Amino acid sequence: MKRRCRICDRRRPLMAGDEICFPCSVGTTHICPICQAVVSGSAPGPCFPCSKEHHFKRLIAREAATIPHKWLAKLFTEYGTEAADELKATVATGRIARAAAACRQIALTVPHPDDLTTDALYAALGAGGLQRVSPMITYMAEVGAVRLDRARIMNQIEEDRVMQVLVAYGEGPHRSLLNRYRNDFADRVRMSVTERTAITAAVDLLAELGDAPLAKLSQLHLKRTLHKGPEHRDALQEFLCFIAAQGGPILALPMPSRAELAANKKWQRDATTWRKRLEYPASSREARALIAVLIARLYALPLSRVLTLRREDVVFTPAGVTLWPKADALILEEPLADAFDKGMRQHCYWSLPMGQYLLGDEGGMLIISEAMVAKHLTDAAKYRRMFSKPGFRRGRP
Repeated sequence: MKRRCRICDRRRPLMAGDEICFPCSVGTTHICPICQAVVSGSAPGPCFPCSKEHHFKRLIAREAATIPHKWLAKLFTEYGTEAADELKATVATGRIARAAAACRQIALTVPHPDDLTTDALYAALGAGGLQRVSPMITYMAEVGAVRLDRARIMNQIEEDRVMQVLVAYGEGPHRSLLNRYRNDFADRVRMSVTERTAITAAVDLLAELGDAPLAKLSQLHLKRTLHKGPEHRDALQEFLCFIAAQGGPILALPMPSRAELAANKKWQRDATTWRKRLEYPASSREARALIAVLIARLYALPLSRVLTLRREDVVFTPAGVTLWPKADALILEEPLADAFDKGMRQHCYWSLPMGQYLLGDEGGMLIISEAMVAKHLTDAAKYRRMFSKPGFRRGRP
């Protein structure tokens, strides 16, 4: 069975009980035809560094030929060359392929380099596409090819998510009420409830009401909505105030049910487990997900707001770690403050430039979604259970 030789890095039958092939084991060498270096092995091929460089040159040239605009192909070639020099071969290959596909998509709507703006990138790639090629977008911003407005991207993402909620509701009898609520909500500053959460809670309540007029809205509809989504309690309070101001029925939130109290106890158990996992995270993604969830739940903050923490939003004071010093000045208490500092130092996130997202993707350009945070936590827990079973060599990932 052929495997990679640890000396010549070629796929050959290896010697029994060793990780090297026969030519390398007997000291056979040849001259690299490109750099003229002495290389182990009998085949007259180039050495591994030259072979890797030649491979990526052909790959980048082949992908660049599929990009119709010369200025965009040149930008892609420069980015691909830098990625091939700095990253492992497998990682660089994936990034180059994704970057080429993104450039072909951008070329459909951006014919000139002056038209390359934040709005054009978002219109061409969307939120998911920007996140998949975030290293290339960061490179474009660094070389001055585009003036990237990250805050505008996040606003557009939130607007699209709100529109998805409204489209899913359809043209029901209360669509005009939802539109007025959205406009009223946008005119006011709300730090505790995001627009998407508020619209989602309102849609859930109106779905329980159905086609009945707003005057028929009762405590029973409110109770059913809270039973399905107890996390929307604060958002429903905002909507109830708006309904009362519009001349609708005056309703009050009921006391927390047993299910909500049980969910609160479950959260306390989860928080204890997450704090223990944060001491030895399996990866940087798990550490960021744990930190974001703990801060959001312990301080009653929207998870989406915690995920938008920028480098300048975190400062160190004698009292500890302070978040948003110019706005809320939220001080993290121990042991979360120490775990937050260690997690950021361990993965070198304090070295990010100002304006980057501390808990975002690998490049710090875009925030990760709440669904992605949940996926990281679920996957990490699943692999921890799997590796802890008897028969695995690894006790802790």
